[in-house]
This record gives sequence, C-alpha cells and structure tokens, in this order.
Amino acid sequence: MQIGLSWNLTFLVAFLGLLVSLTTKILSSPVLLILLLPLLFVLLALGFFFLNILLGYVLDVSGTPVSNPLPLAARPLAFSTPAAWQAALTRSQWSHKSPQSLPPLVPESPAISAAVNDILILIVRDFVLTWYKEVSSSPSFPTAVSATIHASLQRLLTRMTSMDVSAVVVNRIFPNVTAHIEQFRQSEIALRGAGLERRLTQSVELDLLLASRYVSRGMGRLHSAVDNLSTTFTKQTEEAHLRALVDRALPHILPENEARSTAVKIVVREIVACAVLYPLMDMVADPDFWNRSIDQVNSHSSTVCRLTIFVFGIFGPST
Repeated sequence: MQIGLSWNLTFLVAFLGLLVSLTTKILSSPVLLILLLPLLFVLLALGFFFLNILLGYVLDVSGTPVSNPLPLAARPLAFSTPAAWQAALTRSQWSHKSPQSLPPLVPESPAISAAVNDILILIVRDFVLTWYKEVSSSPSFPTAVSATIHASLQRLLTRMTSMDVSAVVVNRIFPNVTAHIEQFRQSEIALRGAGLERRLTQSVELDLLLASRYVSRGMGRLHSAVDNLSTTFTKQTEEAHLRALVDRALPHILPENEARSTAVKIVVREIVACAVLYPLMDMVADPDFWNRSIDQVNSHSSTVCRLTIFVFGIFGPST
C-alpha cells in the first residue's frame, strides 16, 4: 500500500516538474508560445467542458433524489397558476358580449336601437378587425370596443336631451355653411369672371389659386387643418385636428372607468379620429360621392314616377 502511494507521489511530482519546465520554456520563447497558443485554447476548452460534466455528475450523485422533478424545472409565473388562469377565463367569458346583447340605446324605438347595433358591428368590422385580426384571434378587444362605443353613445344621447339640437343647427351650423358657400362663390367669380366664362382646367394648382384668392380677398380664413397653401396633401394636419377634437370630447362621453385610463383614451382617440372620422370626412368632401348620391336619389324618384304613371294609366287616378 505504501509502495503504491509512493509511486503515485513520484509520478505526480515528475509530472508537475515536467509541466513547470515546459511552461517556463514556452513563456521564455514568444515564437513557441504563438505556435502553441491554438493548442492551449483547445485544451482549455476541453478541460472546461469535462470539468462541467464532472461537476454535474458529482452534484447529481450527492443530491437528494426527487420523485417528480418537473415542477422544479422552472418557477411558474403568477398568472399561470390554475386559480389565476381560471379567473382570467371567467372574466373573458363575462366580457364577451356581442352588440346585440347590449341594452338598447333607444328603448322606445327597437328599430333605431337595432340599426345602431348594426352600425357598431360595421365599425368594429371595418375599422378594428382589419388590423386586430393580425395581432390576436381573441374577441375580447373588439367586444370591449363595442361596449365602450355603446356606453359613449348612451352618454352622448343623455347630454343631447338637455340641448336644443334644432336651435344649434339653425342658429350656428346653417349660417356658417351659408356664409362659407357664399364666400367660395365670390372667390370663384373673382377668379373666373362674373359669368364663370373663363374655362380653366381643373388641377391642383387651380385649387391652390382659388384657396389663396379666398384668403386674399379678406372674405374669411381657411380651416386650420387645411391652411397650408403650399400643398394639397393635408392628411397629417387633418388627422391632428381630428385628434384634438376627439381629445376634447372623450372626457365628456367616455365611461368614467375608461376615461381615467390614458392607454384607453389614446387607443379610442386613434381609432375614432384616424380610422372612423378621417375616412368619413374624406368621403363627404369628395364631389363624386354627392354626384352618385344625387343620381341614386333621382333614379329612385324617376322609377317611382314611372311606376305611378303606369299604375294610373292602368287603373286610373281613382285607385
């Protein structure tokens, strides 16, 4: 036993002496150090790898055996516990209400309430689901948007009951619209002549010239959203103006819980201003929309007139 131990000590001392002498020679010769540097890196990496394996084996052998090691593999998150997950599912089910299940906005008129619910469905479909379906398939957010819009309309109708709508339309809206049309007409006469005899080709430059004539004659001022006379591309200023208007209106029509949330107000503002109001204003400002609407009304009226004449021709006016 002592002979074997002495041989081991002798071998260890000889190995250490050889290692020290080789290290000294390598360090004393830069050329040899550069040549052996890749080999040293490889040996160091292999030593680190086998040391990790040895350390893991020692820890596994010395550790207490566990019957079910799966729960210890990763610490569960707070919301992934069974109770928290069940509560989240319950809240999602409670919040999942379609617009048809919401209370009617006008209880005395079910037809109007049903029409408003259909409009809510179209708004969510065209202005929310078009981009939200790429984010998630959960119906919670579209349902919450429908409920928020429904509650906002309820508050808006409640506020409108205390306001004389006809007085606002007659005393404020109609005079402004009439004055604007008259001022635009005078600007067009100044540009094209009293009888509009100057035939000018419709173009962007003509629109800008007409707008500048509208301002230069002192008849009025352009709207703040389109007062840039250097270009007709005013989408950014129009959206900024709509955002400002919606920001002023949201605290008065949003439900109290949603009105206290900055994130909700930002999302609602962007949806209403940029996805609902801007396309609506762009459609109303398009002359082709009014031309098609007038043609549709005229075609319907002419059809009714022809049917009336046909019926009178067959049965006589006594029917």
